[in-house]
Amino acid sequence: MFVSGTVGWRPDGSIAADIKEQCHQMYKNVQQVLHAAGSSLGHVVTTTTYLVNASDYRALNEVRAQYFTTDAPASAVVVVKELVRPDLLVEIEAVAEIPTRGARAPSGGRRSVRQVKPKRR
Repeated sequence: MFVSGTVGWRPDGSIAADIKEQCHQMYKNVQQVLHAAGSSLGHVVTTTTYLVNASDYRALNEVRAQYFTTDAPASAVVVVKELVRPDLLVEIEAVAEIPTRGARAPSGGRRSVRQVKPKRR
């Protein structure tokens, strides 16, 4: 599943001024989207994060480590001039697997997902 354009909007539509608060809310928002689709952060395989200030990279990684505690996904961080609103400091897109029923992300190893056979042409 693809989760794109997720920022640190709070449920009331406001945006924190602090980068760490925006990062926390951004990851919470991703969690909600994944949960609604039957997945979780434990099934994320890659992320691309857009960061307005390169100096916020350390803060981003500190917060990220709280959400991906084991078996973190592949990730890239791209520094951009600005996002869609001037008060937004960070945005993420993620690709996650949707596990088969009863499958959970194993601790310390690759995640279990259903195998998809390629279509013959």
